[in-house]
Amino acid sequence: MDAVWRIGAARGFVEPPAWLWLLLPALALWPAWEWSVRRMGDGSDDPFGIVALFALALMLWRERRQLSAAPRLPWLLSALLLCALVALAPGLPPLLRAVLAVLALFGAVLALRTPGQALLAWLGLGLLALPIMSSLQFFVGYPLRVLTAEVSAWLLRAGGLEVLRQGSTLEVAGQLVMVDAPCSGIQMAWVAYFTAFATAAWLRLSDRQLLRRLPLLGGLVLAGNILRNSVLVLQETGRLDWPGWMHEGTGLLVFVAVCALVLRYVAAGATGAPSLAAALDRPRLAPLVQCLLALAFVALALWPLLKQPTAPEPRSGNFIEWPTRFADQTLRPLALSAVEQRFATQFPGAIARFSAGPRLVTLRHVTRPTRKLHPAADCYRGLGYRIEAMHLEQRTEGAGLQRCFIADGHGVRLRVCEYIEDANGRTFSDNSAWYWAALAGDSPGPWRAVSTAEQW
Repeated sequence: MDAVWRIGAARGFVEPPAWLWLLLPALALWPAWEWSVRRMGDGSDDPFGIVALFALALMLWRERRQLSAAPRLPWLLSALLLCALVALAPGLPPLLRAVLAVLALFGAVLALRTPGQALLAWLGLGLLALPIMSSLQFFVGYPLRVLTAEVSAWLLRAGGLEVLRQGSTLEVAGQLVMVDAPCSGIQMAWVAYFTAFATAAWLRLSDRQLLRRLPLLGGLVLAGNILRNSVLVLQETGRLDWPGWMHEGTGLLVFVAVCALVLRYVAAGATGAPSLAAALDRPRLAPLVQCLLALAFVALALWPLLKQPTAPEPRSGNFIEWPTRFADQTLRPLALSAVEQRFATQFPGAIARFSAGPRLVTLRHVTRPTRKLHPAADCYRGLGYRIEAMHLEQRTEGAGLQRCFIADGHGVRLRVCEYIEDANGRTFSDNSAWYWAALAGDSPGPWRAVSTAEQW
């Protein structure tokens, strides 16, 4: 290998800088980054990842002089294989492809690392930079809300209140209080773990020290979220005669307190800034190997541009027998609006739009549990509407609850209500609750999601 290197050097081969081995996989993974940018900007996900991305870039820039110009071949090949998996496996879910893309970049970082660099915090920031909030809310949010509601019910009963839990909803002396998505603690957990990873990266906390602290962080977030939810229930039911602004104020106060505890706890593990070792004098990769690796990364970057676009799968809406009446009103078919078109994008089922007196009714039909049965609020929010006054109420045309909200924007103000009904007539006001019930076999299909909208 040394002989090959000397021949290449004698022929004028210029060794590439360390940052090139980070740039090449980053370019090869551009479709994953493009999807992430679109997802952050379409309104369906909170763009928190931009903050994590900026923090990660800052940490990499800070440690740039400690990256070795002689990468380790095994880790570089691992990064190349992950890039190939992302580029050549189009059937993978987009979020999974983005996670693999972050792991590929992490493999390149491992190829360049020098002793003394703590990398677990960098990996954490990279994963937090992805648009994961809405997926976490859908898959994890409901179980966390149920847990939060159950423990809050225990605390409130201990305080002498009559509390009954129905899913993620609390009934306090006959009054329904919804433990909604913001009360799941997902956002608080994201900020808490971002605080932990950013602090550990800045203080160069060792991977072992950070790993020992991660489990307790989840406990801090859960305890803070239960405390916040319990106080807000007391306020919503009139047990605490506080002004309206204290609803947001209480949440913000608990939020800041949890993050301050996380910062103090993680920073306490630092034993002084470690002295980073200089870049090791590793064996150089042969010029031919470096050229082949660089060409492979470039080929993967060009591959998505060479593929033929695939035609979208036809939807089965024409084969669904839709109802003819809704709430004693005749359903009249209409063309899909911008909101329904957003629903229909890559929707694994059928969708139809009707008028029913003064209301517009959107029906979606699915035969299997799917993440793509989005809440109506997400689509209205993505189209630029401001969502207000989200609450639960009893359905007027049948048994069960529905979730209602006000969508304000584009010169109109709409009252939107939605629920999901299964084959047995059981209804769900929460998409995540429906998903877990359907996945567990507690709710038989097919399922119909009903959304109504009227001028308000």
